Amino acid sequence: MNTINLRRTRQIKEDIQESPSGVADIIGQEKELGICITDSKGYFVAVNDRYCQIYGWNTTELIGKHFTEVVPQEFKDQLRRMHDAFIENQYEIIRSWEVQKKDQSKIKFQADAGWNDRIFDGNPHKITFVHVM
Repeated sequence: MNTINLRRTRQIKEDIQESPSGVADIIGQEKELGICITDSKGYFVAVNDRYCQIYGWNTTELIGKHFTEVVPQEFKDQLRRMHDAFIENQYEIIRSWEVQKKDQSKIKFQADAGWNDRIFDGNPHKITFVHVM
């Protein structure tokens, strides 16, 4: 089974921590992992090109929307609660999920996440890394 590269996600998290003002460039350079950043309320504030390719959306369609836009209806409440818990506890385990693309087709991916309060406005953000299985 093809799995997420945790060494790579850890390196990106470290790069962002060391250079928070360069977050857009750091995630923009990543070609293998889809990366999105959501604010403490769950709204997209940044996505990289790979994330958009995976989901079939473009950046302008996602920025400002709630991350549950890419979640099947039956998982929206659960994932909203998990996002809130992550922001509060700064911890989430790596999981596999089924999500939906813009065309409503479903795909499976693995996700890892990082918490950061040094990017953008200095408030807590969740950095989610996705890898299609």
